[in-house]
Amino acid sequence: EISVDTSGRVTMGNQPCFSATASINDIALSTQVTVPLSSERFDVGSNLASNTFTAPVTGKYLFTYMIYFFDVDADHTTIDIHIKTSNKQYQQTFSPDHFVDTDTLFSVSSSVIADMDANDTMFYKVYVTGGAAQLSIHGDSQVSGCLLF
Repeated sequence: EISVDTSGRVTMGNQPCFSATASINDIALSTQVTVPLSSERFDVGSNLASNTFTAPVTGKYLFTYMIYFFDVDADHTTIDIHIKTSNKQYQQTFSPDHFVDTDTLFSVSSSVIADMDANDTMFYKVYVTGGAAQLSIHGDSQVSGCLLF
């Protein structure tokens, strides 16, 4: 349903959109690990299930994350965060061993506009190398996505 108020503001009450928290402890090394999603704040259209968003229609989708890492090992050589769609993988990479001298925490955020066809899927992954399998994602981390057009 499309609604236009007297000032010309448009809302589309059924526009696919979701927001959820993300968390995981002691991420395995040298393995692409799916980031578990929980505590949905909202899921318009119920398109988010089992850590995966399924596009209900073809279009351009905005996906975001705000990840709060803790127990970052100073010896981690890479931390990759992936937004993986059926069509493409979008990746952000960090090298903690280049900028930290002691175990620490840090936050990262990113977004991407992805082209998706109806029934394409999207999920978040993390990949860690070097150091100990201690890296964790705090439960205050947030992910979201929505159909733009």
